[in-house]
Amino acid sequence: MSQNQGMLGYGYVSDTDESLKSKTGAKFGGNFGVATLAKFAYNPNTAKEGQPAVEAIEVVVKVGDREYKDWINPVNKVFDKNNTEITDRTSQAYINGFNAQMIQVNALITHYVKAVGVTEDALKMALSTPVASFGEYATRVCSLLPLGFDQKPLDLFLEYQWNFGKKEDGSFHEKTYPTLPKNLKGGYFIVPAQPGTWVEQRGEDQSLFYVNGNQQKHPFERDANFMTGNKGKQQVFGQVAESSAGASAMSAGSAGANVPTPGSWGASK
Repeated sequence: MSQNQGMLGYGYVSDTDESLKSKTGAKFGGNFGVATLAKFAYNPNTAKEGQPAVEAIEVVVKVGDREYKDWINPVNKVFDKNNTEITDRTSQAYINGFNAQMIQVNALITHYVKAVGVTEDALKMALSTPVASFGEYATRVCSLLPLGFDQKPLDLFLEYQWNFGKKEDGSFHEKTYPTLPKNLKGGYFIVPAQPGTWVEQRGEDQSLFYVNGNQQKHPFERDANFMTGNKGKQQVFGQVAESSAGASAMSAGSAGANVPTPGSWGASK
């Protein structure tokens, strides 16, 4: 049998080759003591694939061999409940929406850096004088990261993507995948590794929490509303329970919406 150019043939391959191993990663929910904040850095000129460059804080959380990425942007646009952009910047709706987003972004950044040892007092001191821009804000915060922060063991909570992601050919993935939360609406999701072995528990209302051998609760908790929504349930095409969510995702995709893909830069609710 002739071999096409670029195709491998039979021969020697070392059995110690690291590429032979399956990549390990995180699962939905609590992943305890196995995560690190591999990158948390301001970039004034970074771009998603196929989109123009913008400023952002680039976030990479590593679990095993896998990286989970996020991209924290300045608040430039405000959308209403129907995901329609509010363009009148003098309207109360815009001001309310802008302030709500700003609070979430500021809290999200605080949450990340506190997980690796930056104190609230240090943050308050660094931000005690007026901040002129997102870039200045991000630079001040990132300068507080301690030496070796990227080696500190962390507990990580992953939620499911809000929408179905797209493959390279433009078709949708068959299901949603665990991803980094984009805000703190669900609760804490990255904290210093907590001592003990943590066991998943469910409340009578299907809320989720974790306890150790001393019956202490972990900071990771999710209420019933979260657990019954898109972030708490994996959506699978073809399943009756998720059919409406799938149709919504496909409709959004055909309209040119930004639908996140597993482990990619992407926005979510």
